[in-house]
Amino acid sequence: MARRSFVQIGGKLYERGVDEIPELAGSGDRSAAVMGDLESFVSPIDGTVVSGRAGLREHCKKHHVVPTADLKGLPFKQAVQEYQPDRAGIRDAIRRAVYK
Repeated sequence: MARRSFVQIGGKLYERGVDEIPELAGSGDRSAAVMGDLESFVSPIDGTVVSGRAGLREHCKKHHVVPTADLKGLPFKQAVQEYQPDRAGIRDAIRRAVYK
């Protein structure tokens, strides 16, 4: 028996090669895109050389970070409030450090 493959769109299953998938129906101008691999680069976090997409995924997983390209399009988050330094606390800390 041949292996069958399905695609789920909007909660409904369509068999590949048998059913007409609504998103692809009538779209003769669509085609697959082929992307090249990423160039190797030196990590600013630990100085190792990261090569390719798989290397980038492992590097991000290891250091719990995301590539900046993944953040494109997100709204800029403003600071909740402007930073106001505690000048009295800073003076007290300096006095304690100087006059031990």
